[in-house]
Amino acid sequence: MDEVKRSWAIIYNDLLRYQAELSCDLEQLFFRSSSAWVEAKTILDFGAGNAYYSNLLAQRNPDKYFLCVEKNADLAKIDRQEITCNRVEVVTGSFEDIGSDKNFDFVFARHVLSYLSERDRLNFSSWVAKNISGRGTVLIIDADDDAFLTYPELPLLEGGNEKFKEELHEGGGNRALREELPQYWIDKGFRHQVTRPLVVHSSISGRKYLMALFMKSVAEIDHGSPLPDEVRNEIDEWTRNRNSYLQYGLFGSLFTKEG
Repeated sequence: MDEVKRSWAIIYNDLLRYQAELSCDLEQLFFRSSSAWVEAKTILDFGAGNAYYSNLLAQRNPDKYFLCVEKNADLAKIDRQEITCNRVEVVTGSFEDIGSDKNFDFVFARHVLSYLSERDRLNFSSWVAKNISGRGTVLIIDADDDAFLTYPELPLLEGGNEKFKEELHEGGGNRALREELPQYWIDKGFRHQVTRPLVVHSSISGRKYLMALFMKSVAEIDHGSPLPDEVRNEIDEWTRNRNSYLQYGLFGSLFTKEG
């Protein structure tokens, strides 16, 4: 039976769900590193995708309200299907579309600033500086490509990833933000609190199968849907190999508004 071609939005919806399930527990380190997170009541999730990640956070933090902003209209339609908590609201658009009466205690952006042009990153930090509470905190989570490691190698998957990174840079994005981020926020009156690395590894309990699903979604973005047989076989062989592993790296940077 021929496989059904899946739309970009459906593929990306799966990718974001797997990504959240792979690393949400581990990423709590970043949130716990901020005393402001404990006291925060109103949270902005910028570039929220399908809002699945904020929904997980809301289930664990019953005292917090989450406003999720997602620019892609196709993903925004799916957002509503992923939300089970009534303290999670989704706004279709960007930060400029949020009312000026909104004020946030905590702002986080996961895997989104690296997709923006330098101008848009600067505009975002300026907007946050005006719309965050007195000593509010910003958390930026993004990829650390230097920590990517896999055995055995996955040349077809990695080749697609490299093509994606080239297209991202050509569009004005930047996959190497870790060193540049502090100055964006310091210039807007924030203090750089801490930057921490994090590695997600397939050997962590329950992660290997999720890694395979995640990789297939990434491959569909890179190679098209349905997946070419050679790409699917490469990932399936990796999954069956008892000695195979994959890790990817993240970093989290916290910035707190001065005064």
